[in-house]
Parts: sequence; C-alpha cells; structure tokens
Amino acid sequence: MIGLGSAGDIDRVNGMGKRRHGGCVVALVVVSCAVCVACSASHPKAVNVAPAVPSRCPDLAKAEELAAFDFASEFGLARGAGDVLKAAALASMELGLLDEKLDAELGIACSQIAHDLGDKGDWRSGNEACAAAVAAVHEAREKLDRKATVRLVVRAPVCLASASFTTKCASLCDSSAPADRLKIACEQKAGRCDGTCSGVCETSAPTRCAGACNGSCEGVMQGRCGGRCKGTCDGKFASGACQGRCVGTCENGPMEGECKGACRGSCTRAPPGICDGLCAGTCSVELSDAKCSGTLTPPDVSAPCRTRCDLALVNHTDCSTPHVGLVITGAPPRDRERVEAMTISVAKSYPALLKILFEVGEAARSRTLEAQELLASTRRTFASRVSGVKRTEASAQTVETQLTTCFGEAFKNAELAATRVMASVDQAQGIRDELTK
Repeated sequence: MIGLGSAGDIDRVNGMGKRRHGGCVVALVVVSCAVCVACSASHPKAVNVAPAVPSRCPDLAKAEELAAFDFASEFGLARGAGDVLKAAALASMELGLLDEKLDAELGIACSQIAHDLGDKGDWRSGNEACAAAVAAVHEAREKLDRKATVRLVVRAPVCLASASFTTKCASLCDSSAPADRLKIACEQKAGRCDGTCSGVCETSAPTRCAGACNGSCEGVMQGRCGGRCKGTCDGKFASGACQGRCVGTCENGPMEGECKGACRGSCTRAPPGICDGLCAGTCSVELSDAKCSGTLTPPDVSAPCRTRCDLALVNHTDCSTPHVGLVITGAPPRDRERVEAMTISVAKSYPALLKILFEVGEAARSRTLEAQELLASTRRTFASRVSGVKRTEASAQTVETQLTTCFGEAFKNAELAATRVMASVDQAQGIRDELTK
C-alpha cells in the first residue's frame, strides 16, 4: 500500500502540484485510491487487530479502578484472556486486604491471649504475637494435671454476607456469564424486623428473652453452662464445671436454656415477639437490610472468577462476637487457682480470635491456595495470554512486556501474601486447638 508520509510531506506534494500542474493532485489521489481498492479486494480486512498497548497500569489497590478497567480492550487480549487476567488482578487485591486484616486483627487477639496467660512480651507482627500465644497456651495446658479434661465451649455467632455484593463480584470478572447464572441462593436471611420476629433474634443489647437464650445470662438461668456454674448441677451444689443441668448463674462461658434475667446473644422466641437486634428467622413484614446468614450458593461462573469472589466473600463477611467458655473437669484441688485463671482468660480473650476464624471460614486455607495458584499460573503464561488476537511478533512482545511490568511483581507479592494468610489461619486454628490437646 502506498504510504503518504507525514503531514509535512503531504503539504509539500500539494504545494508542488499547485506550482506545476493543477491536475497532479487529483491524479495522485485517484492513483492512491485505485491502489487502496486493489489492496482491499485482494486482502480482506483483518479482524481482532490489537490496539496500542496502554502506557499506564491499573492500580491493583483500588477495587473501583480494577472493576472499570477493560483488560481485553486495553491490552488487546481475547475476551476470555482478559477475564482471567482481571480475575487474577482482583484476587491479588483481595489477598492483600486479607493479609493486612489478619495481621492486624490476629495481632491484637493473640497478644491478648499471650498477656492473659502470663507472657508480657511486645511483638511486631501478628505472626509473632500468635506464635507467643501458641506457646503460652501450650505451657498453661502442660501445667494442668494429666487427668484433667478440657473442653472448649463455643456459642456460634451469626455471620452475615451480602448476596448482592457476590452477584456484582461475579458480573465483573466473567463477561460471558448470562444473568441467570449470576444468581445467588441464600439458605437463610437475617435483618432488621419492624414487625414480629419468629425464630432466632440476635440481640444487640441484653434483653428479656421469653424463650431459649444462647449466649450469656445476666441473672438466674436453667440449662447447660459452658463456664462456671454457681448453684446446683443436676440437683447438687456446684461452684465450677457442670456437665449436666445448671440452675443458678453461669460465669465465664456461654449458656443455653432459660434465662430469667437479661439475655445477651441469641434468643429463640416462643411465642414470636419484637426483636431489637437481627431477626434470623421470619418476620411478619419484609426484613430491612437483609443479608445471607446461612449457606450461600455461589454463582455459576468461571473458575478464576469464582476464586476471586470466594476471597471477596471472606473479606466481606461480618460475624457477631461468639461466646466462649472453657470447661475443665478432673483437675485436683491444687490446680484450682490455675483452672480459674485459665477459665477467665479464655472467656475474655478467645472470642476475638474465634470471631476471626468464623469470618474467614473453614475453607479459608483452600480458597487462599486456589487464589495463589491462579496468580502463579497467570503470571507464568503472560506469553500465551497475547495469543488469539492478530498482531505482529513485535507487538506481541510489547504486550507481554507490558503485562509483566504491570502485574509480574505485584502477582509475586500477592502469592507471598497468600502464604502468610495460610500461615496466619493455621496459627489461629492451632491456638484454638491447643487448649484441648
């Protein structure tokens, strides 16, 4: 195809035409057009020709920018390759957020546990604090008589996640998924009930419960006590652990049963009534600000997109604080003070630790590992990502270089963050399990 050169060249040609022969300009245009037509006829117009590679990289710390960034168009990739890259970029952001969250929150929780059990150290990271907590729990457990039996009692919290958020998440990283595959199935919903709540009411403050209280009771209770029962246990005087029915007060641990005082936790109402907190049952009117409180069925999207959304769900799940108690039986009288100290310490400092574990969920490790593998495979295959679009070898190399520049180091750092996240989860679970070994 004939090249016309720069704008200056065209001006010079036009000028020459005007000075020499008035018809030369027309002739040049006619010849050029004829050649263009001939080229068009012999060589059909190419499809999927890659655009110029952008000079800027998206900010991997800004969710809104990543959501709006068109990876396929900006980098000249096939739509599927662009979706995978976008899912990986969003997953790297989620891993960074989860890493920071766990380091900060576990650092506080683990420091509290270690301090309560006698370690007065000062730690620079959540990892160091949790390592100290594991050691402190192990040491305290070892000091108990070997005949002692230890049981951790936990009143599971209500955990909430937004179904609309998960749907939006899926729509951002799988452009091929039809709308009906983006729907989320919620096993149960919870929210504010301005009418009559039937079922479970998660109280926002201590309140009278005309039903079964599961949490703590500020007053006389009857039922199971996961702490220190003061009153009677199966009809016999008690001032300690009770494996049967406690009537009296339950200290330093969760209770389940009738509460004649104020209930803090969840109240299963009988009959239905007003709920000043979250209604996790049914409401006589539509729930306000309803969210998923049970099992959430994820959208039917691509594996990379689901990997990112699973992590996003971890970061956006919020749980109430669980009630925790330690029941120690079979310890000799000489261990009485030690048992009392451990019981008080666990009731005070373990709720924050277990709240974090409930929020990340039992699948936190596997989800993090999947995200790490997604980032590693995407990073290793930048060259193959540029295929599927017609381009010159030089252009392909330029795109690959740009992808490496924008995402190579960032993905590596996110993979390291994933390793830290898995280590943090393992540590937290280790602290929980160390008590009952």
